[in-house]
Amino acid sequence: MELLKRLFEEKGVRVDWEAYERLTAALREELEWARELRRREADWSYIESRPEPLRTALKLLVETGDLKLASKLCSIPLDELNEERIKAKIPIVVVSLKGDEAPEGA
Repeated sequence: MELLKRLFEEKGVRVDWEAYERLTAALREELEWARELRRREADWSYIESRPEPLRTALKLLVETGDLKLASKLCSIPLDELNEERIKAKIPIVVVSLKGDEAPEGA
């Protein structure tokens, strides 16, 4: 973060670093909550029964929540991976900031 602060300072960009830290902490918390939800809801016996690289793609999806990333990294068509996601009971979780955590104008 020191590097980021220095770069912004060199460019003359003013940043409220306390607000930045609160925002990133709130986002980290929301992302962890989403990951735990996906882990809890996933049908692990189904996931483990799938052949490679599909098994790895589903596990990556549980951990990241990023369908497109898992599809690309494991070379599985997006629509096929989404069908498998549904069968594996991996929920799509939308993460956002609530109320006072969001910056002004958001």
